[in-house]
Amino acid sequence: MRGAPGVKWDGNQFVAIWREMKWGNEDLVVYELANDKIRRTDEIWPEVVKYFDRDFHQRFLKKYPKESDSYTFVADDSDVKSFEFKDHKLELNISAENKPNLAPGPVWSAELHAVWDLDKAKFDKVDFKPGEISVRKPEE
Repeated sequence: MRGAPGVKWDGNQFVAIWREMKWGNEDLVVYELANDKIRRTDEIWPEVVKYFDRDFHQRFLKKYPKESDSYTFVADDSDVKSFEFKDHKLELNISAENKPNLAPGPVWSAELHAVWDLDKAKFDKVDFKPGEISVRKPEE
C-alpha cells in the first residue's frame, strides 16, 4: 500500500523507518533505542533531499523553467537495497527522476550513494551522481 511504513532493524539498537511509495522509498528516519526507549532520532531524509533539490533546481529547472517543480524517488529494479545497516553505518542507494512514468519531454535523474554514520549522526561519505538531462520523444 502506498505510504505504508517500512522497517529495518540493525539487529541491535538502531531501527530505520521509512514510507514505501509507488515508485520508491521516502522519509527515512533512524531511531536509536536503549532500555526500551528512544535515545536519539536521526531524520536522515531532509539531508538526502538537499542533494537532489540542489541539482534539480540548479541544473534542470534553470534549463527548463516551465517544467513541473517536482521529482520522484524511485527504487532500482536490481538487487540493490535502498537502505542497508553495516557496522554502525547505514548505506543508502537512492535514485530520483522527474518522469518515472516515461512521459515525454525533458527528463532529469540523479543517484545518491552515501554512508550515514550512526555514531556521529551525519553523513560519513556521499557520492551524488547527476544523470544526463535529455528530452524523451512522444511515442507514435
